[in-house]
Formats: sequence, C-alpha cells, structure tokens
Amino acid sequence: MNNREEVWDQLSEPWDVIVIGGGITGAGILRKAASQGLRCLLLEKKDFAWGTSSRSGKLVHGGLRYLKQGQLKTTWHSVHEREKLLSECDGLVEPLGILMPFYEENRFDPILLKAGLTLYDMMAHRKNHRSYDPENISKMAPGIKQTGLSTGLQYYDARTDDARLVLRVLKDGELLGGTAINYCSVEELCRDQNGHVRGVTVKDIMSNKTKEVFGKIVVNATGVWVDQLRAQVGETPKMRPLRGSHLIIPNWRLPLAQAISFTHPEDGRYIYALPWEGVTLVGTTDIDHKDSLNVEPSISFEEGKYLLEALNDMFPSFQLKAEDILSTFAGVRPVIHTGKKDPSKESRDHCIWEEHGLLTVTGGKLTTFDLLSREVLDKIKPQITHINEYHNKIQDTQQNMTDHTILQSHLGESMTRRLYGRYGNRWDSFIEEIEENGCEFIPSTNILWSELRWAARHESISHLDDLLLRRVRIGMLLPSGGREIINRLKEEIQPVLNWDEEHWNDEITRYHKIWKNNYSPDLILK
Repeated sequence: MNNREEVWDQLSEPWDVIVIGGGITGAGILRKAASQGLRCLLLEKKDFAWGTSSRSGKLVHGGLRYLKQGQLKTTWHSVHEREKLLSECDGLVEPLGILMPFYEENRFDPILLKAGLTLYDMMAHRKNHRSYDPENISKMAPGIKQTGLSTGLQYYDARTDDARLVLRVLKDGELLGGTAINYCSVEELCRDQNGHVRGVTVKDIMSNKTKEVFGKIVVNATGVWVDQLRAQVGETPKMRPLRGSHLIIPNWRLPLAQAISFTHPEDGRYIYALPWEGVTLVGTTDIDHKDSLNVEPSISFEEGKYLLEALNDMFPSFQLKAEDILSTFAGVRPVIHTGKKDPSKESRDHCIWEEHGLLTVTGGKLTTFDLLSREVLDKIKPQITHINEYHNKIQDTQQNMTDHTILQSHLGESMTRRLYGRYGNRWDSFIEEIEENGCEFIPSTNILWSELRWAARHESISHLDDLLLRRVRIGMLLPSGGREIINRLKEEIQPVLNWDEEHWNDEITRYHKIWKNNYSPDLILK
C-alpha cells in the first residue's frame, strides 16, 4: 500500500475489474475478485475507510430490529454473515453481550422480543439469549434506572473496529494479487461509442497527475455517493443519505461490562451504549443528512442533546453532561430511498444496478459486505471468461502459533488476540515491529506505539488524520484528539514518514482543524 508511485505507474495496464470506493464494500469486492484470478484495481478518492466504513456504530449485528419491520431476508443474511466474521476475524470481530432492560409500562415488549430472539437464534443455529430478574439486571448494569424495572433480556451480537476491518480485507485482497490506491479520484467515466462505461479518468490527489484507466468492468461501490457517478450516465438519484451520530465517553464516567440497548424517552427509538476500545460508545441517531456529501459529516447540537437525554434517563445517577464527552463522530448511511416518512423504517437491504456498463452496488450493512461482493462477482461472470473460483487462497497463518505464544507471554491472551485479529496474515511482519520497538502502550489506551509505527510504514499514510483517526483511534480515544502525545508522536512517526519540519507542521494544523470541526465534544456545547 505504501508504493504510491509504483502503483500509479501500473494503472495504465488493462484491468478486468475497476472498483471505485475504498470502504468495506469496495474492499470486499477487491478481495473476492482477486481470489478468483481477476486483475482488480481499487480507487479511493480520500483515505481507505474515510466514509461510512470508519463511522459506523461498530456493531456487527444480525439486525434484530429489522425483524419487527418484516425485513426477514436482511436479518437472515446478516446473522449468517455475522457468524462467519466471528469465525474468520477472531480478535477483530468479537462477541458482544447486549442487555435490554424492561419496565412496567412496557410489560408486553419482553414477550414480543423473546419471540424475535427465538427466531434470531434459530437463524444462528444456537440459543443465545436468556432472561434476568431486576436484581441481576442491576448487578449487570450498575447505575441503571430502578423505578419500575421489571425484567431484562440478554442476547449476543458482535462488535469491531470498522476501519481496521476494511484495512484487513484490503490487505487480504492485495496478498491475492489485487491493487488498491487511496487519494486517487475518479474525475470522469470513460465511455465507448455505444455509451457503455469502459474505464475512468483518474487524478492522483497527492501529485495532481491524471490518466485514463480501462477495464472490462467498472464497479461503483462509493456507498452513499453512488448517485454522483450514476449522474454521469444520465441516471436519477436513488439514495437517501441518513446521518448517524455518536458520543464517546470515558469508561470511568459510564462503566459498562457489556452493551445496553434501551428506548429513548422521547420517541421510543432504541439507543445503545457499549464498551469499545477502552471507552464507552453511545449511539445512534437516524436523521436525514441535509449537508453536502462533499463535506465531512459531524454531529449536531440537537443530536448530542438527544443522546445525552437518553443516557440520563437510563442512568440517572451518573448525571452525564456534554463536558464529560471525549469525542464525537458522525457517519452517513447509504440507504436507498423508498419514500418512507420515518428514516428508521427505510430498508437496510442492498441493491445492484447495471446502467450503461456501470455496475453500482450500494445499501446493505457493515455485516453483509462479503455477501455483496459475492453477488457482484456473480453479476460479472458472464462478461469475464477466465474467472477461477479456486485460483488463489491466502495461506492460513493461524497455524503459525510460535510468535503468537511468545507475544502472549508479554501482553496476555486478550491483547494478543486483539492484535492478531487486526494484522491477520501480516502477523509475522508485525511481530518484527514488536521485536524492534517493544510493547509500550500509549498512555490511557490499549494501543501500542508499535501499531502507529507499523501503520506509518505499511498502511498508506498520506495525512496525519489517516493515522490517528482510522489506522488507530487515538483521535477518538484521548482528550483533545491526543494533543498531549503530539511531541512523542513526532519522535516516533516523523522519521518513518520522512516528513520535513514544514510538512509535519502543516499536517498537525490540518489534523487539529479536522478534529475540531468533526470530532470535538465542543460541537454539542452551547
């Protein structure tokens, strides 16, 4: 990923598949196409996972609430894909217990939920829920509202670091022969004399160079932005951008051993709070996003107030305030417009459209990205004759346990599993980084300095925000985006990135501006 000039020089070669979009859907298509022997190129306008795929609620879930809306197919696919990710990405995708408390005023809800959870478990082929009385609920969730508490249900889904999942899938795609480049914008679709899309004009954002790139198939996997490319082939918009915003709170202010899902006192929408990366993450809103899609999204004051009201209703003794928030973030969901008045009732299912040679895939959820990639490959099979479903397989590094055991003796089993999940088939190389630079943690986090150095060397860092907001999550986990560690960060990272003093200072200024405008808790203060 770090050889930008080398990759740029290769772009003029003929490709079987050109994928536009470096989120989880595009990454999944790159991996699947490469695994079947296709020459596949992925182009991302900004950074890998810059959009929705680094701003999700971090849940890899089966979509329990979609059962209530009758979206059985979406739930069925999601449950099966969740189970597969838990198996394939152990340590990166982790089981998560979710507790749902119920109160006397909604005494019929647990009956309905039990029925839904029974179906949910049948889809996963195992029983995965149980009931608790008020005494045990209070022990499981200290500080929870006691008045009228009647019962509770616990079930299991999963959580992840979404940006790291994208990076792992991208790297797997590269190991299989795919090519990915970030900060490479598709300026225009190239069409043949019949009007069919046959390539793209691309611009390297870092150098301002442009060139035309051609392929047999062009896939539009830009998520909520798909209509921008579809407009170039004369198609009308189909997307309904919906914003989901989140709060990150220090664990000591809202200590949770598992996730809590509960209804908002104002409108009955479900809110959740979960332990994630040593902090507590709270989400989410679901509103129409009216701002330009070309501008990085951020939480509004009203959304922050809405989430805090829900928290203080469920955890009244904590008396949480906006001043307690470490950071905020917002993402825009790629939802297909079906005309529903309530944004939360829009279908989360995915669609694939072939329009004038442009294959567009959008919708769906983080959990179902591999399903989308399989369906895309099925669509293009008639147009490419040399697909080989068993062409390439990544060597399973899970059998190499020696270094895994050595590291476990220093960091413990849980931390070692976390790292192993993130680096997967790059494990041996990451171990070399550990051996060279040690196992020192960044203060107040479960992140190693070695992870930052590794990312700077191997994970296509063009800007400081790539490193601190997506490769690792320092900007979201530490006060003021990590200002206190900037001097140490400079010592560790500047030589690796080979940035001179002027370049470093420019990047610091850029990073602090992005953090202030899009991640700061000040966004919900008035």
